[in-house]
Amino acid sequence: MLADLPSCGTPLSAVAARAGCAAPVAGPAVVDLVMDSRRAGPGSLFACVRGARADGHRHAAAAVAAGAVAVLADRPGRLPVDLGVPVLVVPSVRAVLGPVGALVAGDPADRLQVVAVTGSNGKTTTSTLLAGVLDTPGRRCGLLTTVGATVGRHTRTTALTTPEAPDLHRLLRWMVQRDAAAAVVEASSIALDVGRVDGLCAEVAVFTGFEPDHLDHHGTVEQYWASKARLFEPDRARVGVVVTDDPWGRRLADQARIPVVRVGTAADCDVRVVHGTSSAGGTEVLVERAGRRHALRSPVVGGVHVTNVAAAWTAAVVLGADPDDVADRLTHVDPPPGRGTLLTAPGAPLVVVDYAHTPGALADAVATAGRLRPAGEVHLVLGARGARDRWKRQGLGTAARAADHVWLTNEGSHGEDPAAIVAELAVGLLGSDARVRTVLDRRAAITAAVDAAGPQDVVLVVGRGHETLQDAPGALDPATTQRFSDADVARAALGEGRRRLAG
Repeated sequence: MLADLPSCGTPLSAVAARAGCAAPVAGPAVVDLVMDSRRAGPGSLFACVRGARADGHRHAAAAVAAGAVAVLADRPGRLPVDLGVPVLVVPSVRAVLGPVGALVAGDPADRLQVVAVTGSNGKTTTSTLLAGVLDTPGRRCGLLTTVGATVGRHTRTTALTTPEAPDLHRLLRWMVQRDAAAAVVEASSIALDVGRVDGLCAEVAVFTGFEPDHLDHHGTVEQYWASKARLFEPDRARVGVVVTDDPWGRRLADQARIPVVRVGTAADCDVRVVHGTSSAGGTEVLVERAGRRHALRSPVVGGVHVTNVAAAWTAAVVLGADPDDVADRLTHVDPPPGRGTLLTAPGAPLVVVDYAHTPGALADAVATAGRLRPAGEVHLVLGARGARDRWKRQGLGTAARAADHVWLTNEGSHGEDPAAIVAELAVGLLGSDARVRTVLDRRAAITAAVDAAGPQDVVLVVGRGHETLQDAPGALDPATTQRFSDADVARAALGEGRRRLAG
C-alpha cells in the first residue's frame, strides 16, 4: 500500500503541473512543501504565503539558503532578482497549497476513507466518537481534531484545529504509514475559508449544528455559515450528514449540492431523534431510521451531545457499517478530554470541565450541570478569550445567568486587559439572581469555587477544555504563556478539600 508513496521526492515538473503553471518547469525533486522559511530544508518547496502580518516573499532568500530547491509565488516582483532556484508563479499561492501539498505528500487521502466534520459546537466530540467507532485492530482510523492527531497508539500535537494544507496532507500520510484505512478530520470554518482542506474530498461530510461564532474573522453570520457550507460541495464531499435542529442546518440540507442525510428531532428527518437524555452516566439516544429504532449510548456527558451521538452513528452507517455494531461500539468510545470531563472526591462537589465557549454551548452546559446534581447549586467559572469574538462576551454573560454562582476570571487575555474582558461578561449578568465574584487569577478562581461548593453542588469550569497553555495571569503580552490545565487545577483543589475534611 505504501509502495507508491514518494520516497525520493516529486518531480518539480509534476508539482508545477498540479499548481497550474502554464509552462513546464524543470528542476530538482521536491520532498516537502513549507510555508515557514524556518522549516525549509534540503529538497523543500517554499510557498510564499501572504498573511495579515507577514509576506512570505520577503523570506524566500532565507528558505533557499536553508535548502529550498524551488519557490512558489504569486507576486514575483517582491522576490530578490535572482534566487538561484526555479520560481513557480501562480495567481494565488494559498489557492494551490492543498493540491500541491497533497501531491508532495503522495496524495494520501486517496488511500483513506475520509470523513470531515464541521459545525459551531460538537466537532471534536463527534469526530472522536466516529473515529472510535471506525477504529478496529484490523482497520485503523486516524483522528485529527483540535486536541491533536492520533492513529492507534501513535499521537502528534497540532497547533491549529485544522492544520494548514501542507501539514494536513503530511499528517494524512503519517496515518497511512501507520496502516490507517480511514481518517476523521475536524474542519473549522476558518480552515474552509482559507483553503486548509483543499485537495481533500471526503466520503462523508458532517454538520453538527450552527450558532454565530468567529465573526472577527468572517465579518458576518452569513459569511460564517457560507464558509461551513463549502464543505458540502461536490468537489469536497460525496454525501452529507446534517443535523437540522436549527434553521441553518435545515437551510444547508435544502441547498447542498450533494445527497444529504438529515438528522434531528423533526418528523421528516432520515434519522429521527425520538428521545435523548444526558446524565453523569453518559448520553442515551433513541433514533429511528427506515422504520427501525436503535438505542444508542455514549459515555460523553451533556445535553448538546444527543445530536452529536446521533450524527456520529449516522455517519458510520452511511459509510457502510452495521447499525447494531456501531451502536455497540459507541458505548466503549471515550469522549475527548475537556468535553464534559467529570471530577470528584468523597465529600466534595462534582467538577465538570468543558470547552463550552459560545453562548449556546454555555447555556446547555449550565443546564446539564443543574441536572447532574438537582439538589445542589451550580458554581460557574467563566472567562472569555482575549483578542477574538468580543461581540459574544455579553451573550456568554447572559447564558451564565442560569447558574447560582458565577466566578468571573481570566481565560487567556492574548494582549487584552483581563479586567476589561471580565467587565464585558458582567454586562450580560446585570440583574441576575446569581452571586457574581471576580477572581482574575484562574487558578485561584477554580480553587475558590471548589472550596465554596458543597458536596451536592456542581462546579462548572468552561472555556479551555483540554488546553494546557495559558497566558500568564494578568499578562498583556500574548507571547507570555505558562502550562495550565483546568482539570489539573480542579483535581488539586478537590484533593486539598478532601484533606481539610479529613483533618
